[in-house]
Amino acid sequence: MELLVYKASAGSGKTFTLAVEYIRQLILNPRSYQQILAVTFTNKATAEMKERILSQLYGIWIVDADSDAYLKRITQLTGMEEKEIRIAAGQALRYMLHDYTRFRVETIDSFFQSVMRNLARELELSPNLNIELNNEEILDVAIDSMIEKLTPNSPILAWLLDYIDERIADDKKWNVAYEIKRFGKNIFSEEYIEKGGKLREKLKDPNIIKKYKVHLNELQKEALEQMKGFSDQFEGELERHGLTSNDLKNGSKGIGSYFRKLYNGNLSNEIRNVTVDKCLESEDNWAAKSSSRFSDITSLAASSLIPVLQDAEELRAKNNLIVNSCSLSLQHLNKLQLLASIDEEVRSINKEK
Repeated sequence: MELLVYKASAGSGKTFTLAVEYIRQLILNPRSYQQILAVTFTNKATAEMKERILSQLYGIWIVDADSDAYLKRITQLTGMEEKEIRIAAGQALRYMLHDYTRFRVETIDSFFQSVMRNLARELELSPNLNIELNNEEILDVAIDSMIEKLTPNSPILAWLLDYIDERIADDKKWNVAYEIKRFGKNIFSEEYIEKGGKLREKLKDPNIIKKYKVHLNELQKEALEQMKGFSDQFEGELERHGLTSNDLKNGSKGIGSYFRKLYNGNLSNEIRNVTVDKCLESEDNWAAKSSSRFSDITSLAASSLIPVLQDAEELRAKNNLIVNSCSLSLQHLNKLQLLASIDEEVRSINKEK
């Protein structure tokens, strides 16, 4: 029996390596899937692995260029001819599709449940066996314990108070214990379990959240200042030529309104309206035909105002994404700290028990 251990960081090709190994076994024996068990941590990883194996078997079989990397690697590992590999891939795929229940790629939870169900059957217990996890029980104990340990200078107390303030501001219930317990259930979600390790590693630095807040505020400020600069540039060009935004087509409700919104930090897609589209389209749309300075305005629009508007529009969507992302992140950082503390308390209790 051979034991192979692959240790690699995220994005280094672990799924590719494991899929290649699974397919290699199938090429050597198209019915070997009946003796292979692949275990993953999440449903998402299970679906990805199953799809990868089946799609690459199909790709190898029909000579799909997207499967060349798999074919090349399997050729190296087996020493077989490409034609032989393709025939075996098609054969394995047919067997698996007609015997799909024995193609076992599943989560560790599903695996243990199947083991326990088989054990129950051997013990002649009811086939309607239900497996219950005491997540809520351990969560109640952990949160009560965490609250009991609070001191006036505890950072967790500050996070709790911030959380209560947010609930009150949103006109929601602020019963601390109930709300925190409901919120704490997130530590049992697949998304949190998948990323919890990296979060705990980051939070070893007690100042990491404070540093991150500073970084987010700087990013947000930089994006807003950049867009505000386009408004200043627009107003400056008009002023140098003895004009104001009221001299342009539709006056204060025209294109000047767009730049005022940028100045005030409104970068949403709603400010991209028909007026903006027309001003980007032609310099003639910048001035009313009855304006005494029609030619001056259209000339200025062609030479400098349209380029300013083009640059602003090119960056507005990107900077709007940055500003909104920073705002949302800042809004939920305290919750993240609180969640990590609940997770730590649960882990501590589990270890103790």
